[in-house]
Amino acid sequence: MTSTHPAIRNPAKEKLAAGGAVLAFNVFESLRPSVVKIVAQLGFDILFVETEHILHNPETLTHFLVMARDNGLTPIVTIPGVDRSEIGRVLDAGALGFCLCHAETVPQVEDLVRFAKYPPLGVRALAHGPNANYWIEDSAGYRGDANAAVQIVLKIETALGVENAAALMDVDGVDAVVFGPGDLAADMGTPGGWDDPALLAAMEGVIDAALARGLPVEAAMGPGDHGEFEAMKARGIQIFGPARMTEYDHLRAGATLALAPFHG
Repeated sequence: MTSTHPAIRNPAKEKLAAGGAVLAFNVFESLRPSVVKIVAQLGFDILFVETEHILHNPETLTHFLVMARDNGLTPIVTIPGVDRSEIGRVLDAGALGFCLCHAETVPQVEDLVRFAKYPPLGVRALAHGPNANYWIEDSAGYRGDANAAVQIVLKIETALGVENAAALMDVDGVDAVVFGPGDLAADMGTPGGWDDPALLAAMEGVIDAALARGLPVEAAMGPGDHGEFEAMKARGIQIFGPARMTEYDHLRAGATLALAPFHG
Protein backbone atom coordinates (compact mmCIF):
# COMPACT_ATOMS: atom_id res chain seq x y z
CA MET A 1 0.00 0.00 0.00
CA THR A 2 1.31 3.44 -0.89
CA SER A 3 1.53 5.78 2.09
CA THR A 4 2.02 9.49 2.45
CA HIS A 5 3.62 11.55 5.18
CA PRO A 6 0.91 12.67 7.63
CA ALA A 7 0.64 16.46 7.75
CA ILE A 8 1.33 18.01 11.15
CA ARG A 9 -0.33 21.40 11.02
CA ASN A 10 -1.33 24.15 13.41
CA PRO A 11 -4.32 25.93 11.82
CA ALA A 12 -4.37 28.81 14.32
CA LYS A 13 -0.65 29.48 13.96
CA GLU A 14 -1.01 29.52 10.19
CA LYS A 15 -3.96 31.90 10.41
CA LEU A 16 -1.99 34.28 12.63
CA ALA A 17 1.01 34.14 10.31
CA ALA A 18 -1.28 35.17 7.45
CA GLY A 19 -2.38 38.23 9.44
CA GLY A 20 -5.75 36.90 10.55
CA ALA A 21 -7.42 37.12 13.94
CA VAL A 22 -8.11 34.04 16.04
CA LEU A 23 -10.72 33.29 18.67
CA ALA A 24 -9.71 31.33 21.76
CA PHE A 25 -11.83 29.27 24.16
CA ASN A 26 -10.54 28.44 27.63
CA VAL A 27 -11.53 25.05 29.07
CA PHE A 28 -10.81 23.88 32.61
CA GLU A 29 -12.56 20.63 33.59
CA SER A 30 -14.83 19.77 30.68
CA LEU A 31 -12.62 17.66 28.44
CA ARG A 32 -15.58 16.24 26.55
CA PRO A 33 -16.41 15.61 22.87
CA SER A 34 -19.35 18.02 23.21
CA VAL A 35 -16.99 20.88 24.08
CA VAL A 36 -14.77 20.18 21.07
CA LYS A 37 -17.71 19.93 18.69
CA ILE A 38 -19.53 23.04 19.93
CA VAL A 39 -16.38 25.15 20.08
CA ALA A 40 -15.51 24.13 16.51
CA GLN A 41 -19.08 24.76 15.31
CA LEU A 42 -19.03 28.26 16.79
CA GLY A 43 -15.91 29.18 14.84
CA PHE A 44 -13.26 29.23 17.54
CA ASP A 45 -9.68 28.54 16.50
CA ILE A 46 -7.78 27.75 19.72
CA LEU A 47 -8.62 25.63 22.73
CA PHE A 48 -6.59 26.68 25.76
CA VAL A 49 -6.57 23.62 28.03
CA GLU A 50 -5.92 24.58 31.64
CA THR A 51 -3.44 22.63 33.75
CA GLU A 52 -2.25 25.32 36.17
CA HIS A 53 -5.31 25.02 38.39
CA ILE A 54 -6.75 21.66 37.30
CA LEU A 55 -5.59 18.04 37.52
CA HIS A 56 -6.45 15.96 34.45
CA ASN A 57 -6.43 12.24 33.91
CA PRO A 58 -3.64 11.75 31.32
CA GLU A 59 -5.76 9.43 29.17
CA THR A 60 -8.66 11.89 29.16
CA LEU A 61 -6.33 14.76 28.27
CA THR A 62 -4.86 12.74 25.40
CA HIS A 63 -8.31 11.94 24.02
CA PHE A 64 -9.31 15.60 24.22
CA LEU A 65 -6.18 16.83 22.43
CA VAL A 66 -6.65 14.32 19.63
CA MET A 67 -10.34 15.26 19.28
CA ALA A 68 -9.47 18.93 19.11
CA ARG A 69 -6.97 18.40 16.31
CA ASP A 70 -9.32 16.10 14.42
CA ASN A 71 -11.94 18.88 14.49
CA GLY A 72 -9.64 21.55 13.08
CA LEU A 73 -8.84 23.24 16.40
CA THR A 74 -5.45 24.12 17.84
CA PRO A 75 -5.10 22.72 21.37
CA ILE A 76 -2.70 24.80 23.48
CA VAL A 77 -2.01 23.54 27.00
CA THR A 78 -1.62 26.17 29.70
CA ILE A 79 1.27 25.18 31.98
CA PRO A 80 2.47 26.62 35.32
CA GLY A 81 6.15 25.78 34.83
CA VAL A 82 8.76 24.32 32.50
CA ASP A 83 9.69 20.67 32.98
CA ARG A 84 11.35 18.79 30.14
CA SER A 85 9.63 15.45 30.69
CA GLU A 86 6.20 17.07 31.09
CA ILE A 87 6.67 19.22 27.97
CA GLY A 88 7.56 16.16 25.90
CA ARG A 89 4.69 14.03 27.20
CA VAL A 90 2.05 16.69 26.60
CA LEU A 91 3.29 17.32 23.05
CA ASP A 92 3.39 13.58 22.38
CA ALA A 93 -0.20 13.37 23.65
CA GLY A 94 -1.26 15.72 20.85
CA ALA A 95 -0.86 19.29 22.09
CA LEU A 96 0.19 21.81 19.47
CA GLY A 97 1.85 24.15 21.91
CA PHE A 98 1.91 25.75 25.32
CA CYS A 99 0.77 28.88 27.08
CA LEU A 100 3.34 29.56 29.78
CA CYS A 101 1.76 31.04 32.91
CA HIS A 102 3.73 33.66 34.81
CA ALA A 103 6.27 34.05 32.01
CA GLU A 104 8.98 36.15 33.62
CA THR A 105 12.56 35.32 32.67
CA VAL A 106 14.52 34.69 29.49
CA PRO A 107 16.02 31.37 30.69
CA GLN A 108 12.53 30.11 31.54
CA VAL A 109 11.27 30.87 28.02
CA GLU A 110 14.43 29.59 26.35
CA ASP A 111 14.03 26.27 28.18
CA LEU A 112 10.42 25.96 27.05
CA VAL A 113 11.36 26.51 23.41
CA ARG A 114 14.28 24.10 23.68
CA PHE A 115 12.21 21.35 25.29
CA ALA A 116 9.36 21.79 22.78
CA LYS A 117 11.45 21.60 19.60
CA TYR A 118 13.23 18.70 17.94
CA PRO A 119 16.94 18.99 17.04
CA PRO A 120 18.58 21.08 15.76
CA LEU A 121 16.26 23.69 17.33
CA GLY A 122 15.85 21.87 20.63
CA VAL A 123 16.17 18.61 22.50
CA ARG A 124 12.70 17.04 22.20
CA ALA A 125 12.80 13.25 21.95
CA LEU A 126 11.09 11.55 19.01
CA ALA A 127 7.88 9.55 19.42
CA HIS A 128 5.18 8.45 17.00
CA GLY A 129 1.95 8.47 19.00
CA PRO A 130 -0.95 10.97 18.90
CA ASN A 131 1.50 13.77 18.11
CA ALA A 132 2.24 12.20 14.71
CA ASN A 133 -1.11 10.58 14.00
CA TYR A 134 0.53 7.32 15.15
CA TRP A 135 2.78 7.11 12.13
CA ILE A 136 6.06 8.67 11.08
CA GLU A 137 7.00 7.75 7.54
CA ASP A 138 9.63 10.44 7.07
CA SER A 139 11.40 11.28 10.33
CA ALA A 140 13.20 14.38 9.06
CA GLY A 141 10.06 15.70 7.41
CA TYR A 142 7.98 15.07 10.49
CA ARG A 143 10.47 16.83 12.78
CA GLY A 144 10.46 19.88 10.53
CA ASP A 145 6.66 19.93 10.37
CA ALA A 146 6.37 19.55 14.14
CA ASN A 147 8.89 22.29 14.89
CA ALA A 148 6.96 24.65 12.63
CA ALA A 149 3.62 23.64 14.15
CA VAL A 150 4.50 23.97 17.84
CA GLN A 151 3.19 27.27 19.20
CA ILE A 152 4.75 29.02 22.20
CA VAL A 153 2.47 31.56 23.89
CA LEU A 154 3.65 33.72 26.80
CA LYS A 155 1.16 34.69 29.48
CA ILE A 156 2.20 37.95 31.11
CA GLU A 157 0.65 38.15 34.56
CA THR A 158 3.25 39.61 36.93
CA ALA A 159 5.04 42.92 37.24
CA LEU A 160 8.32 41.12 36.51
CA GLY A 161 6.79 39.68 33.35
CA VAL A 162 5.82 43.17 32.24
CA GLU A 163 9.28 44.48 33.04
CA ASN A 164 10.99 41.72 31.06
CA ALA A 165 8.36 41.43 28.32
CA ALA A 166 10.51 42.83 25.52
CA ALA A 167 13.38 40.46 26.27
CA LEU A 168 10.98 37.51 26.56
CA MET A 169 9.43 38.30 23.19
CA ASP A 170 12.88 38.46 21.59
CA VAL A 171 13.54 34.79 22.40
CA ASP A 172 13.58 32.88 19.12
CA GLY A 173 10.58 30.57 19.00
CA VAL A 174 8.06 32.74 20.86
CA ASP A 175 4.87 32.98 18.83
CA ALA A 176 2.33 35.05 20.77
CA VAL A 177 1.52 36.93 23.97
CA VAL A 178 -1.60 36.90 26.15
CA PHE A 179 -2.36 38.29 29.61
CA GLY A 180 -3.54 37.13 33.01
CA PRO A 181 -5.05 40.40 34.25
CA GLY A 182 -6.35 38.92 37.50
CA ASP A 183 -2.95 37.81 38.74
CA LEU A 184 -1.26 40.86 37.25
CA ALA A 185 -3.65 43.18 39.09
CA ALA A 186 -2.98 41.34 42.36
CA ASP A 187 0.78 41.48 41.81
CA MET A 188 0.55 45.21 41.12
CA GLY A 189 -1.41 45.80 44.33
CA THR A 190 -4.88 46.25 42.80
CA PRO A 191 -6.55 42.81 43.17
CA GLY A 192 -9.81 42.64 41.27
CA GLY A 193 -9.11 45.93 39.51
CA TRP A 194 -9.12 44.68 35.92
CA ASP A 195 -9.91 48.20 34.68
CA ASP A 196 -7.33 49.92 36.88
CA PRO A 197 -5.48 52.54 34.78
CA ALA A 198 -2.05 51.32 35.92
CA LEU A 199 -2.91 47.74 35.01
CA LEU A 200 -4.21 48.72 31.58
CA ALA A 201 -1.16 50.90 30.97
CA ALA A 202 1.15 48.00 31.83
CA MET A 203 -0.63 45.70 29.38
CA GLU A 204 -0.73 48.39 26.69
CA GLY A 205 3.03 48.76 26.97
CA VAL A 206 3.45 45.04 26.35
CA ILE A 207 1.02 45.22 23.44
CA ASP A 208 2.98 48.05 21.83
CA ALA A 209 6.20 46.04 22.18
CA ALA A 210 4.55 42.96 20.64
CA LEU A 211 3.10 44.91 17.73
CA ALA A 212 6.49 46.51 17.07
CA ARG A 213 7.89 42.99 16.69
CA GLY A 214 5.02 41.75 14.54
CA LEU A 215 4.08 39.31 17.29
CA PRO A 216 0.42 38.26 17.72
CA VAL A 217 -0.95 39.64 20.99
CA GLU A 218 -4.17 39.72 22.97
CA ALA A 219 -6.07 42.94 23.71
CA ALA A 220 -5.85 44.41 27.21
CA MET A 221 -9.64 44.28 27.41
CA GLY A 222 -11.95 42.42 25.06
CA PRO A 223 -14.12 44.34 22.59
CA GLY A 224 -17.53 45.44 23.74
CA ASP A 225 -19.05 45.32 20.27
CA HIS A 226 -18.18 44.52 16.66
CA GLY A 227 -16.96 48.04 15.98
CA GLU A 228 -14.40 47.77 18.77
CA PHE A 229 -13.39 44.35 17.46
CA GLU A 230 -12.71 45.77 14.01
CA ALA A 231 -10.80 48.72 15.48
CA MET A 232 -8.61 46.36 17.51
CA LYS A 233 -7.90 44.25 14.45
CA ALA A 234 -7.01 47.39 12.49
CA ARG A 235 -4.50 48.26 15.21
CA GLY A 236 -2.89 44.83 14.79
CA ILE A 237 -4.43 42.86 17.67
CA GLN A 238 -4.90 39.25 16.54
CA ILE A 239 -5.85 37.16 19.59
CA PHE A 240 -9.36 37.43 21.01
CA GLY A 241 -11.41 35.51 23.53
CA PRO A 242 -13.37 35.28 25.57
CA ALA A 243 -10.20 33.40 26.53
CA ARG A 244 -10.35 34.73 30.08
CA MET A 245 -13.73 33.07 30.61
CA THR A 246 -14.06 29.37 31.33
CA GLU A 247 -16.73 26.80 30.60
CA TYR A 248 -17.94 27.55 34.15
CA ASP A 249 -18.58 31.15 33.17
CA HIS A 250 -20.31 30.22 29.91
CA LEU A 251 -22.54 27.71 31.68
CA ARG A 252 -23.46 30.25 34.36
CA ALA A 253 -24.15 32.97 31.81
CA GLY A 254 -26.31 30.68 29.68
CA ALA A 255 -28.22 29.33 32.67
CA THR A 256 -28.74 32.85 34.03
CA LEU A 257 -30.20 33.91 30.69
CA ALA A 258 -32.46 30.85 30.61
CA LEU A 259 -33.71 31.58 34.16
CA ALA A 260 -34.37 35.27 33.53
CA PRO A 261 -38.11 34.82 32.76
CA PHE A 262 -38.61 33.14 36.15
CA HIS A 263 -37.30 36.05 38.19
CA GLY A 264 -39.11 39.24 38.91
